[in-house]
Amino acid sequence: MAKKQPKNQLLLDFSVRGNRIVLHLGQVESQRLADSLFEGLVNGDWMIEPAGAVADISYAQDIVHQIGHKLPYPEGIKIAQLHHVDPNFKGFSAIYRQKGWVFVNAASEINERNYHIHLLTVSLGLHTLYTNTTSLAARSERLIFEALLPFEEVESFFRNDISKIPDFLASDIANFFKVPFPMVLKRALTLKIITDAQYRTFMTVIPVASSKPRELFVSPDGNIDDLEAQLFSQGMED
Repeated sequence: MAKKQPKNQLLLDFSVRGNRIVLHLGQVESQRLADSLFEGLVNGDWMIEPAGAVADISYAQDIVHQIGHKLPYPEGIKIAQLHHVDPNFKGFSAIYRQKGWVFVNAASEINERNYHIHLLTVSLGLHTLYTNTTSLAARSERLIFEALLPFEEVESFFRNDISKIPDFLASDIANFFKVPFPMVLKRALTLKIITDAQYRTFMTVIPVASSKPRELFVSPDGNIDDLEAQLFSQGMED
């Protein structure tokens, strides 16, 4: 008797050809757009290669190396930053023609796009271990937090007696880590570097780049005093 296959819990599965979406990003509308894009790709309605007006194509080797874990990635992961797609589209990872693919919106904010590319790449290395997409997304996020937001660096920007963060500093912090500021806050809360109250307060900050160029300073010993003196004094001058 043939071994019973585990139930496929992915939202979209082209099982005959082996093409399938691994992980969606965003809410219902983004997922609907992802399904439509991928179905069109599989059906030959549009072509991802050669690269050109449709997308910028790159390889994910550097990201895989940065993540650092030996995971069962599909061979040859490519990243497609899609042009001229609906603004509501966030991204998804997929197996297409037995290769790993990451699809994101080329027009999305640069730090958000970088975070999404990393998250979707690692999902391709974990998807054989997590058939439940909620668990897959959570585990992928944890690995990305470890790789992009190490404790010592996150801690250097926060302490438990800070009650305000200027919008320019939030922007600088996001650009330092190359991820959206809310993701930095989520990581800081998870590591108990900030409190629930601080998290709720800081989440209301809208990062805005300063009109004056500045070099973000991080003290070698993780002490935030010099950082505060530099950044908050500059903020008063702006």
